Amino acid sequence: MKTNFCLTLKKCSLALLLCVGALSCTPERNEQGILTEHPRLLFTRAEEPAVKRLIKEDPLAGELADTLRSQADSIAQLPQIPYKFDKYGNMLWTSRAYVARLGTLALAYRLYGDEKYLRAANEALLWVCNFPDWDPKHYLDTAEMTTAVAIAYDWLFDALPEATKELVKNCIYKNAVSKVLREYAYGGPGSWAKRETNWNVVCNIGMTLGALAVAEDYPQETDSILKNAAKYMPNCLKHFAPDGVCYEGPGYWGYTNSYLALYLKAVTDNGGDKGNIAKLPGVSKTALFYKRTLTPAGRIFNFANSGEGKENSPAFFLFSKLYNQPEIAEWYREELKQTLCKRIPQNQNFYLALPWFNTATATASDSLPRMEVYHNDINDLVVFNGDRKKKGSVFLIAKGGEPSQAHQQLDCGTFLLEADSVCWTEELGADDYALPGFWDYAPNGKRWEYFRNNNFSHNTLHIDRHLQHASGEAFVCEEHPDASQPSATLNMTSLYQDKAESVFRTFTLIDDCTMEVTDKVELLNANSTAYFNIVTKAQVETNGNKAVLTRNGKQFYMEITAPAGAVFKTFPAPKLSEKEYPLEGVQIIEAACRFGKTKGEITVRMSSMPK
Repeated sequence: MKTNFCLTLKKCSLALLLCVGALSCTPERNEQGILTEHPRLLFTRAEEPAVKRLIKEDPLAGELADTLRSQADSIAQLPQIPYKFDKYGNMLWTSRAYVARLGTLALAYRLYGDEKYLRAANEALLWVCNFPDWDPKHYLDTAEMTTAVAIAYDWLFDALPEATKELVKNCIYKNAVSKVLREYAYGGPGSWAKRETNWNVVCNIGMTLGALAVAEDYPQETDSILKNAAKYMPNCLKHFAPDGVCYEGPGYWGYTNSYLALYLKAVTDNGGDKGNIAKLPGVSKTALFYKRTLTPAGRIFNFANSGEGKENSPAFFLFSKLYNQPEIAEWYREELKQTLCKRIPQNQNFYLALPWFNTATATASDSLPRMEVYHNDINDLVVFNGDRKKKGSVFLIAKGGEPSQAHQQLDCGTFLLEADSVCWTEELGADDYALPGFWDYAPNGKRWEYFRNNNFSHNTLHIDRHLQHASGEAFVCEEHPDASQPSATLNMTSLYQDKAESVFRTFTLIDDCTMEVTDKVELLNANSTAYFNIVTKAQVETNGNKAVLTRNGKQFYMEITAPAGAVFKTFPAPKLSEKEYPLEGVQIIEAACRFGKTKGEITVRMSSMPK
């Protein structure tokens, strides 16, 4: 009995020790659920061992770690960036540079413990925290600098000199926390904290990170910022419903979601997503939307003020984990390989690709739907896929829109068309934000005088060489995804309110290699002329109602079958003003269409196969 008693006692003692050990490993939290110890933002101490193992075990993670360490080595040698404003009157690029600098240095120190990374980060923190301010008049600058400083302060908290920590803590309060509290209290609906654009998300999240970094010193202020950020971010994110589309275009999709990922990770680790931001309609779909609207060759549909560069933010890893989307994780790992191999410019939060790395693998996927509609209250998008296993299969993505909304162009009805890995139609992207009147969205605003912003530079319709009406809209009014020849129709009537009674544009997938675009127009004046417009970088040969496009040794064919007598003409894109970005190798294909009556149709067939 004694032996059994002793054995039982030993077992109880061991169980007690295990329980105590488990409790001692459980991170402590305050009454708000915020971790009491640092680091608490984006990459907690408990996550470090798994990442260090991953670097040794996964070849891509190891390569990524080598790249980030090499970048940290280079950053440690860089001079500090001075406090000065660029031609736009702000210092946003300086703030973004320090997000990348401080995040990369802090990560390198956490993973490798080399003092040179700590010294470099400390010097950078002292530098930016001695700036006169972080440019509050252009609050994106403040938000991004707060992000940079908050992450470095949090990640290096145990190693930084006390004097640095005191300076940083006071600086975050002075430059960020105190200002956003006033904005919540007194800012109107157009405030950067409350508006319906990317500013709302980026600024609120920058403030959230800043507050969480110093939560032990300013608990009441942190609580207020967390509640208000959750209250106001839906003003912007409501536009992601129902299918994840960011109406401001793919460039601002990347900006908004790279910050949204920071928020979701930070609040998940610190008290939970009490505002249910992750559950807002469309948010769970947004990474899938981005990936599935790329062309087969991987190009984005760069509508609105967007360039051609793809987003390479680690947000994809975070979303893939949060929403159990291995398809996104697998795709983003391939994107990472290209980023590292081709040295593609990186998102300022790129250093998080390693802490957030996701090894999940997708199961074999079925063939893509022949047509999908991504609905949105501002920019509906329609995607057509020919069978990608067939040579010459077509891909087309088209859009609706409201030109008066943020970052929009007069591009309603435009489309990007790809076959054989060649884009046969073009979107020319954004122009210089500093152009005079660039932000004047009124129907007669100067914004529309710039070529890239008006409908003459897009694959759409104009009547009597008039602009689309900036207060109009285009939206999907009819869709047939399951038909033998899938089709979708845009109601574009209000865009031509001074010239037409009605305008409807229909896209139809005729077969795997052929698309057809039909414009049904009822003019106000039978003598008006409707112009079908195509923008391309291909070489073009026209012959009456036919055009042959040649690019990269491949050919594509267009034919206008209605109205009778309509022919294609081609000319170089017009020479722009000296202040606009130059255009090279851009051709305009145009068909002038007269109906002889008020009602008429324009039908253009586009195919990778000659008729």
